[in-house]
Amino acid sequence: MEQLDEYFTGNLCRCTGYRPILDAYRTFTSNGTSNGTSVDNNSEVVGGGCGKADCCRLMKTEGVYNNGIATTTDTTTTTTTTTHDGEWSCREGRHLHQENDFTPYDPTSELIFPPELKVRRDLDDEYLVLRGRQVTYHRPTSFTHLIHLKHLHPAAKIIVGNTEVGVETKFKQCVYPVLINPTSVKEVTQVTLTNTGVQVGAAVTLTTLQEALILHTNSLPEYQTRVFSAILEMLRWFAGKQIKNAAALGGNIMTSSPISDLNPLLMAAGATLTLNSTEGGERKVALDQHFFTAYRRNIVQPEEVLVSVHIPFTTQNEYFHGYKQSRRRDDDIAINEYFHGYKQSRRRDDDIAIVNAGCCVTFLPNTTTVSKLSMAFGGMAPTTVMALRTMKELKGRAWDASLLEEGTSLLLQDLPLAPSAPGGMIEYRRALTISFFFKFYLSVRGHLSVSVPSLVPTLTSDELEVTRVHTYKHPSSAQLYEVVPEDQPQLDPIGRPRVHTSALKQTTGEAVYVDDIPDVKDQLQAAFVLSTRPHARIISIDESRALAVEGVVAFVCHRDLTEEQNQLKFPFDDEKVFASDKVTCVGHVIGLVCAEDRKTAQTAAKLVDITYEDLPAIITIQDAIKAKSWWEPKTIIKGDVNKHLNNNDNNKNNDNKNNNNLILQGEMHMGGQEHFYLETNAHLATPGKEDGEMEIYSSTQNPTLTQMQTAHSLGVDANKVVCRTAHSLGVDANKVVCRVKRMGGGFGGKETRTIVACIPICVAARKLGRCVRVALERDEDMVMTGGRHPFFSRWKVGFTAQGVLTALDMDVYANGGHTIDLTASVLERCIFSLDSGYNLGAVRICGHACKTNLPSNTAFRAFGGPQGMLFMEDIMSRVAAYLNIDSTLIRQRNLYQTGDLTHCNQLLENCTLRRCWQEVLEQADYSTRCQRVRDFNSNNRYRKRGLAVIPVKFGIAYTALFLNQAGALVLVYADGSVLLSHGGTEMGQGLHTKMIQIASRVLQIAPEYIHIAETSTDKVPNTSPTAGSASSDLNGMAIVNACETIMCRLEPIIASNPKGTWKDWVSKAYMERISLSSTGFYKTPDLVPYNFEKNEGRIFNYFSFGAAVTETEIDCLTGDHTVLRTDIVMDVGDSLNPAIDIGQVEGAFTQGQGLYTMEELLWKEPLPRDKDFTPWRNYCIHHKEPYLQGDLELIKFLVEGAFTQGQGLYTMEELLYSPQGALLTRGPGAYKIPGFQDIPREFNVSLLRGAPNPRAVFSSKAIGEPPLCLASSVFFSIKQAIAALRSDQQQQQQQQQLSPVFRLDSPATAERIRMACQDFITAKIETSPPGSFKPWSVRV
Repeated sequence: MEQLDEYFTGNLCRCTGYRPILDAYRTFTSNGTSNGTSVDNNSEVVGGGCGKADCCRLMKTEGVYNNGIATTTDTTTTTTTTTHDGEWSCREGRHLHQENDFTPYDPTSELIFPPELKVRRDLDDEYLVLRGRQVTYHRPTSFTHLIHLKHLHPAAKIIVGNTEVGVETKFKQCVYPVLINPTSVKEVTQVTLTNTGVQVGAAVTLTTLQEALILHTNSLPEYQTRVFSAILEMLRWFAGKQIKNAAALGGNIMTSSPISDLNPLLMAAGATLTLNSTEGGERKVALDQHFFTAYRRNIVQPEEVLVSVHIPFTTQNEYFHGYKQSRRRDDDIAINEYFHGYKQSRRRDDDIAIVNAGCCVTFLPNTTTVSKLSMAFGGMAPTTVMALRTMKELKGRAWDASLLEEGTSLLLQDLPLAPSAPGGMIEYRRALTISFFFKFYLSVRGHLSVSVPSLVPTLTSDELEVTRVHTYKHPSSAQLYEVVPEDQPQLDPIGRPRVHTSALKQTTGEAVYVDDIPDVKDQLQAAFVLSTRPHARIISIDESRALAVEGVVAFVCHRDLTEEQNQLKFPFDDEKVFASDKVTCVGHVIGLVCAEDRKTAQTAAKLVDITYEDLPAIITIQDAIKAKSWWEPKTIIKGDVNKHLNNNDNNKNNDNKNNNNLILQGEMHMGGQEHFYLETNAHLATPGKEDGEMEIYSSTQNPTLTQMQTAHSLGVDANKVVCRTAHSLGVDANKVVCRVKRMGGGFGGKETRTIVACIPICVAARKLGRCVRVALERDEDMVMTGGRHPFFSRWKVGFTAQGVLTALDMDVYANGGHTIDLTASVLERCIFSLDSGYNLGAVRICGHACKTNLPSNTAFRAFGGPQGMLFMEDIMSRVAAYLNIDSTLIRQRNLYQTGDLTHCNQLLENCTLRRCWQEVLEQADYSTRCQRVRDFNSNNRYRKRGLAVIPVKFGIAYTALFLNQAGALVLVYADGSVLLSHGGTEMGQGLHTKMIQIASRVLQIAPEYIHIAETSTDKVPNTSPTAGSASSDLNGMAIVNACETIMCRLEPIIASNPKGTWKDWVSKAYMERISLSSTGFYKTPDLVPYNFEKNEGRIFNYFSFGAAVTETEIDCLTGDHTVLRTDIVMDVGDSLNPAIDIGQVEGAFTQGQGLYTMEELLWKEPLPRDKDFTPWRNYCIHHKEPYLQGDLELIKFLVEGAFTQGQGLYTMEELLYSPQGALLTRGPGAYKIPGFQDIPREFNVSLLRGAPNPRAVFSSKAIGEPPLCLASSVFFSIKQAIAALRSDQQQQQQQQQLSPVFRLDSPATAERIRMACQDFITAKIETSPPGSFKPWSVRV
């Protein structure tokens, strides 16, 4: 399992929830069971084997294995970890797959490594030169040749894994004429054990280094290998296995990154580097405070080669090790040297550091007197730095509380950060340095209490918790669902867990997406020219330099369209295909470069010169509020709010808590979220030969929108536009056809925003008469297409002394970006969903759609619901904290029940919310675990736990009434096979799978008879976008309608031959000339448009309900958190497919977990170019400090987290001179989504039983979006853990009065968690007053 975990690190696909992937691969591990679960090292459970009868995994001399599960006479043996406390019902399903469905083992198909791909050593031993147009690549085989090449080409880049240079050439368009790969040179690829340590070749990969250090750590005395242990611990979180297999130790040093994970450890350890050159020969230099000279600069001369790194042993008097606990041996004596490595990042695994450190201390024998102290830090300056003054002043001091106190003060002096320093998080980063030192202090004290017990008392239990190393535990899980009735026909697939129809194609890579379509003759590649200003007039566009590049064919912009054609009409007419007179956001499309290949197009696009005249920009919600920049507000009013809420200041009437008219008021901000679908925007446009026809392959959730907008922009009728999304077989282009095979994820991001990338290439294809295609890079996609809306709320709530709500007055603001797009609809969904699951009493909610100079934010899974519900849950938590009543009780007292009216005056029918709530409390053993959490918190000062219960009530229907319709077409062929078409698109959510199941039930045939080729507008016209969780409801009912029509026609045939087969009946019908095709249509009944003036209407067809319990543990010193357990009960009605529905619950929850705790979009504040930035630029020039140039240089700089120490603002030149509003977190390097190790350690999902829904197909319910909102249980469990710490601090009187009612904005990042845990460390951090400096980034 450890190997599996390591290999999965760095693989990102949050929409899967990761659990199914882990379960599948665990069946191949030595400690996995056949049903996908894992066990601990003490268990007798093994995996299910490879399929061979004599599989080694099934051979056991003691005990008996049955289906991969061991049974022994040892009663302590654990045989499963997937069940929860309590008994399983006989009508509950436990497994989402059946092992007897697996393909039997076939010896002839044994997997082997293809002989053609095996490495040939004879080729590896040869000198290799590859020459290209711009680059020459050398692979020397001797050390002499290597240093000779560096002598001839001093500017050459030496590469091993290409993990650094590859990024620079791809994203920064850097060109290095000479590249040298030294991996065939023995002198730089060896690891040698010496008398003083380990000599590691500079080209040794991190994996090889890891293996060597493990070997030596296990074979040498513990005291000698503390540095090795620290490096091994750091390598656990360094990167994924694939990166470690390629990246080299020397690259970490030579790139001179200020946040390198290994450099602080090597510096603190006193590592020595061996350099060599042709003329200078060999020289050895210390990796110390003199090595790094500036940002990405060091003392190595251009002609020199880094040969090796010497990592010294630690001594018996030296303490140097990492988070990994030291091993103790009987012969260990007088251990007086300690080494620790520390790192804090946004995501624990496979992430760059915010701050990291290496700490080493040596003591005089048998004393606590410091003989030597060495501390190196990354993330606190433009280079890795050493805390020199602290190291000097603490030498000779006893390792006691006074040393800790003085050390923290000295560190703050050693490691200052200007309030405008790049990277932001100034107070947090400074607090981390002290927290790391505190952890180091306690860890060393713990060892001293063993080596010199007469001088140092043992650590307390809570101090021991500080020193505890984070240990990843393999997650366990349970999935519960209601099995189908025993009398349900075997052929009927409804309610059964069936495999996704594309699963095998997707796992084998055979599924075809847009960018997989082979190149066509005369095809051109396109690259966008985007605005770098948030708001500016376009003075001129000069494409001459781009057109001069060899291979460039054309530049396309607004000049190629009429003013009318350049106007985007859908969904609204406030946006243009190409910016013409002005730009209104960074990332605004100005033009398109078309070239013979992608790289040429991307290079040329950066050569298009745009002259701007800057205009005032509105970036944040606060900017918009100040300027009153918004579209028409929407207000919901129910009852008399003023009767319960007066205009007095907060809490003035709350002196008497027995008062039944208590009032609280507050604010909260919730950040946005990037869609981060795996397949970025990809489009292919092919012009027809006549009549202005156009054929489009496009990755979109909304093919009809793409089709209609293309027709408008090209000035042709819609029936001359063929839009094919993803893969298709092709049809004639003289009809209106739009085909959708599949997308690689959408989440709402491909509902409307695909047109900003798709329509321009259609214009180019029309102009040039050639096929044009584009596939956006990740950073382009993020900056062009927008994401989830950031929201801000101000509220006042009334409640009784028992916590029953009486009134709510709230203003909600959404940052819509520069065009309205779907913001109005998102805002409506937010305020419609804001009640969460609670009866609010009197209500006034006013929503404002703010117009700003950001890319247009758009639809995202749950569409405004998560923002509104989070605000409401935050109010509930603050009311509970104020009253000092368990928040679970407060929530429970306000829960809806059947017959209640929502704040929008919609009647709640068949409300299962309280059932879900009660069942999840029982499933999670909530009462018992509450006491355990309280016990844990009372015994731990620096780690706290929280336990939160959150409900969800999510309305199902489009709030735009006309979208609640769908069509279908069923074609039955004479051989009995069925071709099914409907209006929904498949983006991985399993829609096609469910539709086949529905058709299978109505037609009473096996699903294998039915095939869905694509979604096509020549079969189903006027399709609504696949969104809003309503696609199964709408399209499923349309399919039922079509299939029932066919079955009605077949009734006489079946009646005449009741014992016949489906094929018999179809063949007979064909011979009797009975139509075997039918259309189907469905519109949601009883919906009534909402009237804001009257507060009436039936907005939703029905509601989905659910509840979740989550327990989380936080590290109060760093802000790190771990989700220990989550239990979910979800009402999905009668599930159409439990496997898909549970997968949707898990995936939505994981995506929501990222939204509420990790995924943070950072934006640059617009600053006047001369007034604010020129002094910084001049400062850099005067002090000979580098300042970076180019937008992509900034992104690389920010991705690494390079920081300043007040010595210069290290960022891009263009940024220094222009208003920004630019997205800083572009790409996975800076924007962090949850990984495999972030999901709950225990994850239990149960589908509510016995809750049929009469208002949807086969009594089912929508599932795609509602579970995402339950992830706020992670957020509020974190907040409860913080509250426990704050309560401790208040009781210990270490802080001034800490109110139990406090604000915590979303996402609850490590920074926000740590700074909310106010303690003796945060009290030492000075905060610069707002307005006294220009912040590095702004919250939009």
